[in-house]
Amino acid sequence: MTTVPYKDVTIGNLKFTNPERIDNSYICNLYDNDDKLLYIQTPILNVNDIVLSDDNNYIDINTNNKHFIDFLLDMDENCIKCTYNNSESWFKKEIPYDAVENMYSEKDIYEENKNYQLKLELPVIDNKLQCNVFNENKEIIDIDEIKNKNIVMIIHFKGLRILKNSFYLDLYVNQIKVVNTDKYNILDKYSIIDDQSYMDNNIDENIFSQEISEVLLDKEKKLTIEQKISKLKEELNKLNN
Repeated sequence: MTTVPYKDVTIGNLKFTNPERIDNSYICNLYDNDDKLLYIQTPILNVNDIVLSDDNNYIDINTNNKHFIDFLLDMDENCIKCTYNNSESWFKKEIPYDAVENMYSEKDIYEENKNYQLKLELPVIDNKLQCNVFNENKEIIDIDEIKNKNIVMIIHFKGLRILKNSFYLDLYVNQIKVVNTDKYNILDKYSIIDDQSYMDNNIDENIFSQEISEVLLDKEKKLTIEQKISKLKEELNKLNN
């Protein structure tokens, strides 16, 4: 498995296979330009909620990263275009662009005050979560521990899932990792060294002593040179007179 940052994905180079029947639907597998499965790493996102139930399994996230949201929307647009361009070879008939667009189910993305919220599928089999969740130390943790935390995820973009009257981009969360975005490492407990030498208010008399000596020596040298130059000028004037 090769993971690619979402910013490095060239959507126009992605490729779909011809539809294959799986149970009651068809799947067009998605590959990158090197014929590899597409695993994308997200930017830092924030977790709103985790839902694991009989009907739905998803992670509810929010972000102010518009570039990432635009990437997801561009992926949707690419799915519509590829389906339209391949409709005759895939479905043995030409389907109007508007019809393809109407049948496509986009991801639900909500915006409020430049903050975006969306839900991504979590893989669950027999009521057991299939993706690993890691803390900052790369240790596996329970998914309930990541609520209201910042994370990065790896998402597997499987391909187009085609149903009788609709189709959508099938994807799911493959891995999750908690990340620390704190700018400062602030110590919780009192940690200052209470040594009296650090508390002495008297200024050290030797402070800057070396620097001062160097400046005075330099001034003395300059004065000596100026005196010699002045004396030479006087002697030259006497000779000229």
